[in-house]
Amino acid sequence: MARFSYKAMDATGEMQAGEMEGQSRDNVLDQLSRQGLIPVDVMSVQPGLMAALNKPLFQSDRLSTHQLLNITREMATLVGAGLSLERSLMVLSSMASDKKIAATLKSLLTEVREGESLASAMGRVPGAFPKFYISMINAGEASGTLGVVLERLAGYLARVVEIQEKVRSALIYPALLMIMVVLTMVLIITVILPQFEPIFEQVDDRLPWATEMVMSFGKFVNSNGYLCLVFIMAMGGGIVALVKNQKTRNRLDKMVLKVPVLGTLVMKNEISRFHRMMATLLQNGIPLTSAFAISRDGISNRLMFTELGRILTRLKEGRDLSSEYLKLSFIPTLAKELTRVGEDTGQLDAMLMRTADILDEDVKNLVDRLMALLVPALTVGMGLLIAGMIASILLGIMSINEIAY
Repeated sequence: MARFSYKAMDATGEMQAGEMEGQSRDNVLDQLSRQGLIPVDVMSVQPGLMAALNKPLFQSDRLSTHQLLNITREMATLVGAGLSLERSLMVLSSMASDKKIAATLKSLLTEVREGESLASAMGRVPGAFPKFYISMINAGEASGTLGVVLERLAGYLARVVEIQEKVRSALIYPALLMIMVVLTMVLIITVILPQFEPIFEQVDDRLPWATEMVMSFGKFVNSNGYLCLVFIMAMGGGIVALVKNQKTRNRLDKMVLKVPVLGTLVMKNEISRFHRMMATLLQNGIPLTSAFAISRDGISNRLMFTELGRILTRLKEGRDLSSEYLKLSFIPTLAKELTRVGEDTGQLDAMLMRTADILDEDVKNLVDRLMALLVPALTVGMGLLIAGMIASILLGIMSINEIAY
């Protein structure tokens, strides 16, 4: 049985919070409903280590996808239960445990009370809500279907969070392995190698070249530790500066798409996110050109962003999306075909969503295969590196024994 935390509203409109055991989230929702409560949010309670690993390393003013999902899901539940928007924001802000979320919700509540629409209020909170999110809220308010729109946004964000969690989980072991290898190398260089220096100095000119190389490297690091640290930090800063440079970023993004396997992974992930966002916007009644432009802002690869910008120009001239897709090599064949079928049958939003689902599954399988190869490769590679350092020390000891006899 898993443990879940919940927030629910009783018949008097009061909020209740607590924890409950259940076989699944749906099971907990059923239990709450049988108790006469209206579930607002139900989340699995993670063990301490996993909760710590899922916390962001650095805080940001922008709401994380997970935070945005929680807000959207809770607001959808309250609005769907018949509460007014003002009352829903009041309830959410009062029960928010995160200070940043509480401040954001209170800001929205203040704007709504002054007569602003929810979309307009979200636009006044700097960087908190993505552009596509605000556009969908705006369309939902204009059409009187805010509850439906919030449900669709919650479904979209839930899928995004699911993919992020799978990638994060897949990278935990390789990251821990790299940290352990680095710590082991630091231990060898700073503690073990200095113990052998007095012995090896007596026969320095007759040591094996491997031993001489490792000892020289150890001496340099031990005597210039701060210089090495400054060099690493400067190199990291230089890499960050190069990546931020527009021309360098364009070249890197172009190169990434040409790298076997990695290029396919990046391309499918970008198109999947692009199609899912565009499908969600189209389902909410936003015109194709507007949906395309908003979704395009979510593309991080600059080459793909530029090429899709050219398509946007031609879409505004009345061209078909499927015919324009045929001109781009980075669009998967599946996406081209399903887009054409969607336009022919008048179900473009459904076909775009179907494409996103298939590409997401491809990305998941590709990541799983990469991790299955990466972990053994890292284990063998790092093991050989450490074994090589230890072997060089043993060769030096053996050479001393040969000289002695």
